[in-house]
Amino acid sequence: MAAEDCWLTSEMDAAIAVSRFLDDFAGSDRAQATHLVLKQLRRRTEPDRVLACELAWEIHAGGYWSQLRDDHDRPYESEEAYFRDVLGLASWRTAYKRLSIGRMLSQIATAERAVVRAAVAEVGLAKTSIVAAAIERRGQWSEWIQLARQLPAVTLQIRVSEVLQAQPRGREPLAPGERFRRWLLSAMPDIEAIELVERFFKLGQRVVGTDHPIGVFLAGCRECLADWEVYAQSPAEARSAAASTAVRNETERAD
Repeated sequence: MAAEDCWLTSEMDAAIAVSRFLDDFAGSDRAQATHLVLKQLRRRTEPDRVLACELAWEIHAGGYWSQLRDDHDRPYESEEAYFRDVLGLASWRTAYKRLSIGRMLSQIATAERAVVRAAVAEVGLAKTSIVAAAIERRGQWSEWIQLARQLPAVTLQIRVSEVLQAQPRGREPLAPGERFRRWLLSAMPDIEAIELVERFFKLGQRVVGTDHPIGVFLAGCRECLADWEVYAQSPAEARSAAASTAVRNETERAD
C-alpha cells in the first residue's frame, strides 16, 4: 500500500476521516493501513510543532512571557510555568530542547528557513534537538539533518559530541567537576538562569585559568564574598574595615 493511498483532509474531523479510511481494511491489511495513518498524522502535526519551537524562542528572547497571563487571568510565576502551560510540557528539560531548536532556526536566513523547517519536521524534534547545537555553531544544516535521518539517536549524540568536543552523554565517565556543573544547571529555575550560569563558567575558565567547574565556582565565591562581607557589616564596621584595608595596602606598598 502506497503512502499516497492514506489521506486525511483538513476539512474533515481527523477521527472521522481515520475511521472511514480504516473501515475498508481488516486483518494484516488493517495493520498496514493503521501504520500509514499514523505516519500521515505525523506529517500533519510535526510542522506545527517545529513552528511552535521557533515561536517559543521568540517568546523567550523577547521576554514576552512576563507580560502575559494564563487562562484564569493570572500572571505566570516563571518562564518555566509559562512553557509548561502553553506547550503542555511536564519537563523543563523538554522545554529547553524545544527552545534550542527555535534558537537554531532563528539563526537561519529567512529565505532558507522554510526549507529547514520542513527538513526538521521530517526528522522530528527528538533528533533535531541533538543536532541543533552543532547546526548553530558549525552551520551545514543539511549535512546534520541527513545524519539525523541515517543514525540512531545514541550514535548521533556521540557524533555531535565529538564535533563540539563535548562529553558524550552517558557513554564515558564525566570529566572532574562536570557532574557538579550539570547538577547546578539542572537546578536553575528558567533559561535566563541557565544562560547566566553557563556564562559564569565560560568566563571563569578564562579568568581563573582552569576548566574545572568546582575550581571556577570556588574562585567566584571568593571574589564575591570579599564584597559581600563589606556590605553585610554595619556602617561603622564597614568604615573601620575600609580604613584597615587602606592601612594594610599602604604598608604593603611601603614594604
